Parts: sequence; structure tokens; C-alpha cells
Amino acid sequence: MGGRPMASIENSPIAMRPAVVEDEAVIAEIAQAAARARAGSPAARRRARVVRAKTDKDFATRLGFVEQTQSDPNGFERIIGTSNLLAINFLDRGRRSADAVCRIKLPMEGGHAYGTGFLISPRLLMTNNHVLASAAEAAQAEAEFGYEHDLDGVLADPVGFNLDPHTLFITSAELDVTLVAVAALAESGRPLDRYGWLPLIPMTGKVVDGEWVSIIQHPNGDPKQIAIHASQVLKTAASGPGGDRSNFLHYSTDTEPGSSGSPVFNDQWQVVALHHKAVPAPQRSANAPVEWIANEGVRISAISRWLERSRFEDENARRALDQIGRAMGFPPLVEPAVSASSLWPTEQYAPFRQTRWKDPEIGYRPDFLSKAIDLEPIYRARAKAGDVAPLREGAGHELRYFHFSALLHARRHFPLMTAVNIDGANLVRPAERKDTWRQDARIDPEYQPDDNFYVRTRAEEKVYFSRGHLVRLLDPCWSHATDSEQRKADGIRGMEDSFHFTNAAPQVQSYNDEDWGNLEDYILEKAQSSTRRLSVFTGPIFRDRDPWYGRQRTGGPWQIPLSFWKIAVLQKTDTQIVAAAFIVGQVEYVRALYEAKIYSGLKPYSIEEIRSRKLQTTIETVEKQTGLDFGALKRFDAANALESTRRTRWIARLDDISI
Repeated sequence: MGGRPMASIENSPIAMRPAVVEDEAVIAEIAQAAARARAGSPAARRRARVVRAKTDKDFATRLGFVEQTQSDPNGFERIIGTSNLLAINFLDRGRRSADAVCRIKLPMEGGHAYGTGFLISPRLLMTNNHVLASAAEAAQAEAEFGYEHDLDGVLADPVGFNLDPHTLFITSAELDVTLVAVAALAESGRPLDRYGWLPLIPMTGKVVDGEWVSIIQHPNGDPKQIAIHASQVLKTAASGPGGDRSNFLHYSTDTEPGSSGSPVFNDQWQVVALHHKAVPAPQRSANAPVEWIANEGVRISAISRWLERSRFEDENARRALDQIGRAMGFPPLVEPAVSASSLWPTEQYAPFRQTRWKDPEIGYRPDFLSKAIDLEPIYRARAKAGDVAPLREGAGHELRYFHFSALLHARRHFPLMTAVNIDGANLVRPAERKDTWRQDARIDPEYQPDDNFYVRTRAEEKVYFSRGHLVRLLDPCWSHATDSEQRKADGIRGMEDSFHFTNAAPQVQSYNDEDWGNLEDYILEKAQSSTRRLSVFTGPIFRDRDPWYGRQRTGGPWQIPLSFWKIAVLQKTDTQIVAAAFIVGQVEYVRALYEAKIYSGLKPYSIEEIRSRKLQTTIETVEKQTGLDFGALKRFDAANALESTRRTRWIARLDDISI
């Protein structure tokens, strides 16, 4: 495993850039953790392991990555340290994982430098920045697969593949990670996909304190080797005198030096970290020999966050994420469905005059269903925190439109949420759609991106967004009028009001009003009441790690939300309402998916099951993701009637919806 700088050089006096933890505060804390792990009798250490595991903040999450008992009878016991028994397929899975690990060979003056890397998609390789620091270095390097001993002890010749940094290359010196494309065929004609790849799960919680990890590596450029359960996770504080440490994982070692760029695995052969540095013991004297007490790896979750933050500003980050997603079975996040016409200049209409908003009947109606659902308590906590943009002249927070309302996020400048009443028995379809996008004069322009954000010619960007309705165009288009002309006018008014920037969020993927519309139409059909009424609450999920976009645009940059939520409340009978919560978007980052059992060993759900990126979840999950409070509405949640382990479910087709 890793002890000293991890790349080696053959017949050369030149040393690679060092890969050693140098912060004394970090070293001291790791040394204390390693000493605690070794303290006491074997029985005492086992008891301590149980305590360390169960008190780890990621313990509950970690259990979600363990296979069921019939597939892995001792998986739980190994995590807490009360069993060392492994299913016999553990070795087969390790053998399969090892195929994707390669030796990286870089020509240097007087010889070659060696490191380790591994495939994370059919064409994408991961290693350390201190192994391949630039595209120029990568262009000279070679990835050698299959350099290992076979069952008879015969050493196989490596199969070399050229790296292809012109197709994709991205690196971070801070995280010590490099991603680079690899040629599809070796010089011998052997295809790269023969070696498979190691899927990267972006969530945290794949290991807990005290758990054993395994590393597959090319130590010192030697044939491929493996250290099984030779390193124990040493959890330290996420922050301290040495600064933020949440990006890194530490694990003990008493073995020989290993290879920079090796994958670090948990018991399910899921990659938890990219091995990159050695941790020396605190120096007792200046002349004392260096003692290596632990290693440091870069968490896969940290690498994923870095890529996500750069998604819309670095084309290589976007391409890397798309390749990683495809390797997991996810389609690309940015779909080509954004119409070309939506990216070119369109007439941005002037705001409506204040007289349009004098009607006291406009806006979301809390008493629309048999149980009143007030809007203000839902966002009250966010308003107190200063997260809800104020209207002009102290008029509150709620923008009232024809049959719906919107609230804007004060810092993110997109809608915090919308709420609409839908009367399915009195819908009026406008004769012709007309995209009349405009700002709302009742709230300051700084809170509502306009076409400076959405129109292509405002700036040169690699990615462009269209305006995605939160309240879909048809939802507010209904009328109780008996006069046909008035009904037509009401339908047009509902449509026009939906074309406010205060009702728009950047359309990142296949999320759009048509997708949600199919869902809403389906739910309306479930009504056993002649009224066919539905209230729908919708909004983005804002996360601190959302990617930035539009630094060159007026008013930019913006952080782009990648996930959206929806809660539909149906008047199912004349006296009964029922609710259902949904999330669409980058749902692989939603913690609630652990209870849906996405992962089984290395195998996620099928592509067909997750292609839509939609799931039905609980109202409580939406609350946790958004900071909103739906209060008593939770007791009407249809998902609460499901088994506790199945409250979050993929939606592959509308019939999968439970309401």
C-alpha cells in the first residue's frame, strides 16, 4: 500500500513530486487515531471497533451500501468488526475490479516514472495530479493493463494504451486528482472495454471509522498487487488547525510503499477514495528515520463535488460527469432537447401594469381543497432566515398570479417555490401558445433573471439554458365563467401569467412542464370526486455545491439547481385529500435514495429503471432537502402507507405512482 511518495522511477535520479502529508496538526491527530486503534488487547480492540463504527455519523448511510443477508451473510458484522468472514464471491469481485487498474508509464530523462490509475468509465482514467500534472505529460504517457501474474505465476506482458488528453483532460492540484481520456484500442488492437471500469458512487458514507479497506496497486511500478484488509479507516475531525479535512480519508498501514493513483475499496468493492499521500509519524528528532503510520486518500465524494461545481464552466468537467454517469447507467444531465429557437434573442415583454394585480381573487387559494393548506407557514422559517425575496413597498413575499403564487429565493434569484390550484373539470386550453416572457414589476429586478441569463447571444458559453416553467402553462388555465369569451380570456390570462421569469428556472435536463404535466394529469385521473381538484407545490432543491454559471453575463454568476421537487395534493373524494411527493433531476445525490436500495454490490438498478431520474419520495424528505415546512400535510402522504424501506421509489412509468 502507500507509505512514501508513490510513483517510482526506473534508472533515473529524478524524483517525482513528493506525496507526503506535511501538516503537523493533521499528522498529530492521525497518529493519535492510529494509536487508539492499536491500543488494548485483541478483544478490547474488537469492542472499540463496534463503538467506533456505530457512533460514526455515516453509520446509517453505510448500511445502505451493504447487500442483503442472503447475498452477504456477514456484511454488517464486518463493518462493525465482529466478523472477518467473507462470502467466497468477494475474491471474484476483487478479481473483476482489478482488471480496471493499470500501471501508468511516463517517460523521463534516464528512465520512466510509474504510477497507478484505474478506469472509471469505458474511456476515462483516474489518477493523481502528481502522477500526471498536465495534458502535455498525459500525451506522453501510456496506460498499461494486465501487467500481473496469472494462476501459474507467469508474468504477463502489459497491454499499452495511449492516453488522449485532447479528448478530455481535467486536473486539480488541490485534490491531487487527474482525469484523462484513454484511446479505445491498444496498438495491438485489443479494445479497452475488455478491462471494464469501476463505477464511482458520488455520495458520502461508503465507509465508517475502523472499517477495513483494500487497495489494488502497482507498487513502485511492479506487477499488480493487492492489499486485502491491510488498512483500517481512521476517521478524524472534518476540520481542525490544519483546515478543512472533509475531502480526505485516512487509513492505517504497516505495509510497504504502494502506488499513487490506486483505488481504495470498501468490502463491497466500491471505490471510496483515490490513494495519494503517505502520513509520516511525528518526528522525534531531525535525524530520526521516517516512520510511516498511515495513508491519505481523496474521497470520491469530494472529487464528485469538485466536478459538479465546475460542470457549467469547464467543458471537460461536464464531459467527465457525463461519462461517469453513463458508467453508472445515467443519461447525460444536459439534454439536447433545448430548442435552438429558445437560445436566440426573443422579444422580452414589458412588465404588466400594477392594475393587473388589483383583483383580490388572484393567487393560490388555501381553501381550494376540503382541507385548507396555508402557504405562509410553509415558507415561514425560510423568510425568517432572510431567504425569501421581499416585494416592493413592504408588500410581503408572495407574488400572486391567476390561480397560482410564486416566492423567490433572495440569494439564488430563482423561485423558491410555486403553488397552484388546478380545477381539472374546468380547464380551458388556450388556442395558441405565445411565449411572452417578462419580469414582474412588483419585485426588484435583481431577484429575477431575465434574458441576460437565458439568451444565447448575451455571452459565449459552452452550455445554454431554456426557460423552464415551474407552474406549467396549462395549470392556471381554468375558469368558472359560463360565457365562452370570458372563459377564453381567463385561459389566456393564466397562460400569460405563467410566462413570468418569476415562474422560470433554468431547464438543465429533461425536466420541463410536459414531464410534470403528464404526472399531474395522471394524478387528476385518480380523483374519485367530480370536482377533480389538485393543488401542486413545486420548486428547486438548492444546494451549496450547485455548479456556477454565467460569470460573463450581466448579473452573473448564478448557481444552477440540478434537482426539483413537487408535492401534489389531490381531492380524492369529496371529503378526503391525499398527497404525493416527487423529485426529478440529479436524484443520485438525494440521501433518501439509500432506503430505496439503489446499490447491490457493484450493480445499480437497470438503465431502464433510472433513465428518467424521477422518484416518488416522502414529504418529509422534501422538507429536509428544502427547509420548507408542510406541517400537517405529512399525514396525508401516500408514501407513508408503504413499507418503511420502500418509501422512496423510482418512477419508470406513471403506473408506478402510489396515491
